[in-house]
Amino acid sequence: MFATCALAGSPLIKTGHVYAHGGESLRELLESKVGIPGHVLDEGGYFEKIKRWNSSLENSSSLMPGERVYVEVPYRVVLTPNSRSKRKNLNVGQTLSQKSQRKTASIINENQKLVAAIDRDDDKERADRWNYSLFYALSRGSLQEGIPNSNISTESSQDSPLTLGFSTFKRLSYDFNYSGSLYLSKLDGGLSDQNESVSLPWEYGLNSYMGYQRENWPLEVYTGLDHERFSSYNTEELPSGEPLTTREHTLTFLTLGISKKFEWFGKQFLAKASYSSSIMSSQSRPSKINPQEFEGTKFILYLNMKASKDWFYHGFYKQHDLEGATALHIARVGLGFGYTF
Repeated sequence: MFATCALAGSPLIKTGHVYAHGGESLRELLESKVGIPGHVLDEGGYFEKIKRWNSSLENSSSLMPGERVYVEVPYRVVLTPNSRSKRKNLNVGQTLSQKSQRKTASIINENQKLVAAIDRDDDKERADRWNYSLFYALSRGSLQEGIPNSNISTESSQDSPLTLGFSTFKRLSYDFNYSGSLYLSKLDGGLSDQNESVSLPWEYGLNSYMGYQRENWPLEVYTGLDHERFSSYNTEELPSGEPLTTREHTLTFLTLGISKKFEWFGKQFLAKASYSSSIMSSQSRPSKINPQEFEGTKFILYLNMKASKDWFYHGFYKQHDLEGATALHIARVGLGFGYTF
């Protein structure tokens, strides 16, 4: 059993009772059974406060079986109970009777309920506030660019050893939520069929989405805007003797997507798929052959796996199909990890 308390202007505190197996110390109970980190117990004399709150304990160094301990868990403390910790009896070597075993099982069940309830309360607190994430990814990209109605084309790799990003999420109501992200990506570029390499500027991208899901819907639907800048080569200018250079393109897309949370082999996943169509476009300079700016579509598949309460792994596939001075196809696959706070 637990409760959540808050005073005006103060953080929330989770309170409850936990029961001893017998033989363990008060500190062992708090660290192993409840999962309060040792450094939290040591900060500000917190452990000594718990001892004072439980002054009725006969011996805090060796608790009695079933002895009840009052616990307050500070707000946002991540509990890490050790379910495989060695259980001690009051009398070492004494064989428990079936009645004692049933009582011990009941104590374990009560303790697990307390920890689970506190964790659920933490999850609810996180769901109701702004959530932020930092993430890293590395990716491999291929770029195919050709001149329409000709056999002139270039193929290149655009690998990124470093992509850093920031994302946020907020549940606005029972049905609606907001999410957004931005990233910066360092690219290494080289033209395979021209045997040349060109330094590529950093790419960036950002998005802003509104999501909607009814209780009986299996999927969430979201829509919003994507804005990004990337580079392409001056493929159409090469036949006229121009040196190999790049042009930067800035596009804004209208996006429609779906997402779904699911569990597989005990792990929590988030899958997304989206389709985008360009609505605005600009470039760093017009082509000397064809000044038309890029327009077209983008498709993304994304998968996120929760590694722990705060850490996650993620992967994606992103594809652009654009028409302008050239016909441009970009495909990119990436993997990485992130931290939520």
